[in-house]
Amino acid sequence: MPSQTFTNRSFWTAATASGFVVNSPVKNWVLENDAETIFNRLERHGRTWKVYVAEPDRFSMTGLIHYPRLKDRFDTHFVPFSEFETDAADGHLPDFSFIEPSLVLGHGDYHPAFSRVLGHGIVIGGADPPSSILGGEAFLARIYDAYRAMRSPTGSNVWNTTLLIGWDEPGGTYDHVPPGPVPPPDPSAPAGQLGFASDRSGYRVPAVVVSPWVAEGQVFNEEHRHTSLIATLRERWDLGAPFTARDAVARTISHVFTLDTPRDPGTWPVPTPRPVPQYVVDALLVGKSLSTLGRAAFDGIRSFAEHHDLRIEGLPADPSAEVPPAQALQIMRDFLAIHFPRLVPPA
Repeated sequence: MPSQTFTNRSFWTAATASGFVVNSPVKNWVLENDAETIFNRLERHGRTWKVYVAEPDRFSMTGLIHYPRLKDRFDTHFVPFSEFETDAADGHLPDFSFIEPSLVLGHGDYHPAFSRVLGHGIVIGGADPPSSILGGEAFLARIYDAYRAMRSPTGSNVWNTTLLIGWDEPGGTYDHVPPGPVPPPDPSAPAGQLGFASDRSGYRVPAVVVSPWVAEGQVFNEEHRHTSLIATLRERWDLGAPFTARDAVARTISHVFTLDTPRDPGTWPVPTPRPVPQYVVDALLVGKSLSTLGRAAFDGIRSFAEHHDLRIEGLPADPSAEVPPAQALQIMRDFLAIHFPRLVPPA
């Protein structure tokens, strides 16, 4: 989609965004994005899944944007990323593992600091805390190392598991190819938020498939989509009809597995990511780091509380009252500890 984070991530996991185009207001996602997700479909067909969330985030953005569909699984299927490393080492990964970077604290998602700059020294609309895309490099290296080392003789291992790395949007990166038309998820539905019919693609983003069964250095230039993930899983596991018109026409990634003999993971490159800048770590440790997405999530909590007439400790009664980042973080931590208990760090 030619749009923002929540919309594109919803297409990854549901092949639609229920007509919503931008992140705000977050209550749209929390209350009304009730589209079937790949997680629901997997359960219906007897498949297992988990969402692994990078520390130090204490809630899942995937769970937030699919709240109506996934809220009953928050305390069972949403776990810290450290559990992925353990499950991978022990050969106990579920059928489908969805890894979510830190989107709010510390930026392990390749997201740079964001602001609107009118000129030298002139910033409007606020700005993210100091951030670096090196956080994304470090987290991806951690995922890759855990995957490459999987050697279970009977359970999940590097030879029977594929690592698919994707990005939800280009982050403003220039693309010389104009986005083309695509089928809307539901051609019979009226135009959605902001009058957009979801009938035009966003800019291109990269994707990387890691597997011993993919030839070294292969580049595939055919058009794939975010919904190629769902299309591939439907084909591989016979998960039934398309979710929407978007995954119905998406090319799968099945054609990339061309080798008859797998490559030895011991011969693969071993990346050494550059250190994440200390200013990112410092802001995180003192509890002052709250990203643009973090503020959106906080606004979502406010809307949720207002909709359900809930009183949340520390949350001002005035919905327009400013809340300092450290206070907002504490409110989020206390509130989300109830909803995502397995993401709460041990004492």
